[in-house]
Amino acid sequence: MNIAICDDQKECNFKLHHMLKNYFAQKEIIYKITEYTSGVELSKTYSSGMYDFIFLDVQMPELTGDKTAEQIRSKDLSVDIIFITNMRDQPLMGYNYNAKGFLFKEVFQEQIDQLMDRLLGEINRRKDIGVYSIKQKYVKGTMHLRLSRILYFESRNKDIIAITTNGETFEFREKLSNVEKELSGKGFIRINRSFLVNISYVFKDFSDCLVMNTGENFSISKNHRDSVRKALILKGSDR
Repeated sequence: MNIAICDDQKECNFKLHHMLKNYFAQKEIIYKITEYTSGVELSKTYSSGMYDFIFLDVQMPELTGDKTAEQIRSKDLSVDIIFITNMRDQPLMGYNYNAKGFLFKEVFQEQIDQLMDRLLGEINRRKDIGVYSIKQKYVKGTMHLRLSRILYFESRNKDIIAITTNGETFEFREKLSNVEKELSGKGFIRINRSFLVNISYVFKDFSDCLVMNTGENFSISKNHRDSVRKALILKGSDR
């Protein structure tokens, strides 16, 4: 378990580091925590998959927390970002970067424990959904795609395009209805005739459309709205 803490106030880094250390010791989880005192330092050295969680202070000089998150998201759509702030209205800002949580500076051990229980539970569920095997249209052999890294499947003419979290695309010949059936119970929801999306990467539901954490906006057809709403309610109850 690799974690980054980024706060320009060293005492805040120390306090959070100590509480995370208590949590992982209690759970007997092996971990590594790296501290940063600058968003510039973190964003320059960051690469996709480098950390499982990033605790990010909102108010920092040079590069603010939201700008740091923006640069991180340009490299990695999957890493869990938790914002740290003194301001009560800041949680609204987190929606732009698919933040997994908000902590106020006066945080207590119990709050850390509850947050980490939820986040680790979500990671374990994502890891459990397995792989999906395809035969690419223009490449010989079978490709095994990690389902936890697939944002969505898109039907184009008679082909399917699988879009991953790092921007890769894989094209193969299949019907979307067959993919949907095969992935039943794996966390993918059909939203219209062309898209099957990974519910883990749905950022916001506006009834007639979905916003992914990539910022992409997809319409939900009328005959799929009830099933999409139920799936998202179930997703929320699992947290």
